[in-house]
Amino acid sequence: MSNGPKVITCTGYGGTGSSVVSDLLAEFDTICSFGNFEFRFIQDPHGLRDLDYGIVENNNRLSTSYHINNFKKYVNYLSKSKVYPYEKFFNGNFKKITDEYLSNIIDVSWDGFWHQDIIDESPLKKLAYYSERFYQKKILRMKEGGAELYGSLSKKKMYYSYSSDKFYLETKKYIRSLINTSNYYDNEYVVFDQIIPPNDTEHYLRYFDDIRVIIVDRDPRDLYLINKCQWNEKWIPTEDVDTYIKWFKVLREHQKYDNENPKKVLRLPFEDFIYDYDKTVELVADFIGVNNSFHTKPKTIFNPDVSIKNTNLKLIYPEMKSDIEKIESELSEFCYKF
Repeated sequence: MSNGPKVITCTGYGGTGSSVVSDLLAEFDTICSFGNFEFRFIQDPHGLRDLDYGIVENNNRLSTSYHINNFKKYVNYLSKSKVYPYEKFFNGNFKKITDEYLSNIIDVSWDGFWHQDIIDESPLKKLAYYSERFYQKKILRMKEGGAELYGSLSKKKMYYSYSSDKFYLETKKYIRSLINTSNYYDNEYVVFDQIIPPNDTEHYLRYFDDIRVIIVDRDPRDLYLINKCQWNEKWIPTEDVDTYIKWFKVLREHQKYDNENPKKVLRLPFEDFIYDYDKTVELVADFIGVNNSFHTKPKTIFNPDVSIKNTNLKLIYPEMKSDIEKIESELSEFCYKF
């Protein structure tokens, strides 16, 4: 099953610099890096992790169908999207391989619908459904029976799958098939950015026959300043420093409880790639199993002399001193020793 390139992913907590890994590894011979395109189809809503939840963890006669349908819709969207060009990365085989995977894990399918489908319907179709039900109950005095006209017009599908070990076995085959059809150009290694999140890695490793995960985190002071003073991304709550501190801390609370395989998962601060460059490059190469001699184009894509300008930003924004002191006090364990 493992024939094909060895898989590496870099991931982080949003804005924490994980692309430093995909940039660095692109400088190695024998490694194909797809850059900073985020392959989030496993972890995002309605993605593979949600499908896992619906089939394995919360299996029942109705909601399992709901999760399968959501995954199918999500894959159809990604397959057609120009913004998320999955078909380009997988040589036009993304939907085809996914459909084959679904056929292997779905036990039975039929034409039908249930109440969640009505909740999710457009207002017009909701009106058609409730009008038919009103007519059946109030005019025809039907005590039993479904909305037959709506059912014939909606052309919905329902599915059921009961699988646990089978699910993970087929999922490994699915992911490997996608990897092997990607444009990795016969390199020994391939790098996918963000293919899994930085938490609950033990569960996500079930989807791969083999993978190396490098998780990059960043000094909370720099993340706060670069977003508040430059990016202004709304998914990072930097309008209020107290909210930011709570968000930053809670987002990493899982680290106290997660069991991570040190042979598969490596955590590094973004700053080490800059301030301890040689040692960190050697550490990364050793972790993924590639000889450092293959690093034939050093500093051509990731240049620490450029990236250093995005570190220790409190020196650039002295007017933010009071906020920074509060972050240093409450998030001291995450602050890098510059």
